[in-house]
Amino acid sequence: MSGADAVAVIVPNFNKEKTLRACLESVFGQSYAPVEVVVVDDRSTDGSREIAAGFPCRVVELPVNSGPAAARNAGVAASSAPLLFFVDSDTALAPDAVGNAVRLLVGSPGVGMVQGIYDARPLFDDGPVEAYRVAFEHFWRKRSVGRDTGALFAATLIPRTVFEEVGGFDERLRSGEDDEFGTRLPDRYRLVATDLVLTRHDDVDRLLPLLTEQFVRASAKPLLMVRTWRRQRAGAASTGARAGMMSTDRFRHLEWAAQTSLLTSTLALAILPLALLVPWLALTWPVLGAVFVAANHRFLRLTYELRGPGFAVFAAGLHALSYAALVAGLAAGLPRAGYALLRERAHRTRPRPAGAGVPE
Repeated sequence: MSGADAVAVIVPNFNKEKTLRACLESVFGQSYAPVEVVVVDDRSTDGSREIAAGFPCRVVELPVNSGPAAARNAGVAASSAPLLFFVDSDTALAPDAVGNAVRLLVGSPGVGMVQGIYDARPLFDDGPVEAYRVAFEHFWRKRSVGRDTGALFAATLIPRTVFEEVGGFDERLRSGEDDEFGTRLPDRYRLVATDLVLTRHDDVDRLLPLLTEQFVRASAKPLLMVRTWRRQRAGAASTGARAGMMSTDRFRHLEWAAQTSLLTSTLALAILPLALLVPWLALTWPVLGAVFVAANHRFLRLTYELRGPGFAVFAAGLHALSYAALVAGLAAGLPRAGYALLRERAHRTRPRPAGAGVPE
């Protein structure tokens, strides 16, 4: 395709030797062919650069490992097409993903970004931990279709003009850079989440890395909220920035299931040390567990449909652990966010030198 609807596919990569071939095969197998494919290698130490070299794409090698935000920005800089389609190197697109995204963007006035969702089954089936994670990512993204949610840049189309207006990804962030980008998307643009743009994901397949990843991502969110608040104070709200996507107000707009899961997980963690002193408090855990399961019955029904009752029971336990890691991560991120707020307050209340800010 050419002209105003031409697409450049941007693929950031770091040590994805296992999945990069499947990713690029899916990109070059699109019914709506991209005019450019740029793979940005973030100083991989495996054989993924050699895999990328076997495809008719441009390979950009970063001088040092810089994270996905810097890799995506470098991919945009190395391309020229007016539409940018971001694809993670551990995913593989459905054959009609790019075409469906372009049709939604072009055919819907005011749309500034089209994002897809994960398929319910992983790219490579590496066991029940991965099956749980991919199923939940699919379920959560499927429920978000038609809503103004955080950005998912595993499969997202955005016009270059909008990307440049937002200012690209914040390269200081190694985690949460996609959510932070979404908070700066001007509110005059519609963000469309659709299940017509599907991608299969090869996700984490072991328990400890899954919980660690959940913890790290959650720990970054309080500071992102502070940065959003700072932009609001600096006047970003007057420009229509989508600041509410990463604000403390966001909790009110979560579904009942997510609210209840967060609250029951918080209570369970809070009761844990207290139960050592007051043993009868441990009796509240079965009640909290029953409420948690009831709140997540739709997701657990999906896991039952995918793999049967045994997997549904496994998924319920893993889901509770995942939420516990999320709550712990949020708590761990609060001191850093609090320090940032104190610095902000100190800066605002610090006495200014005589004549400061007065035009000469």
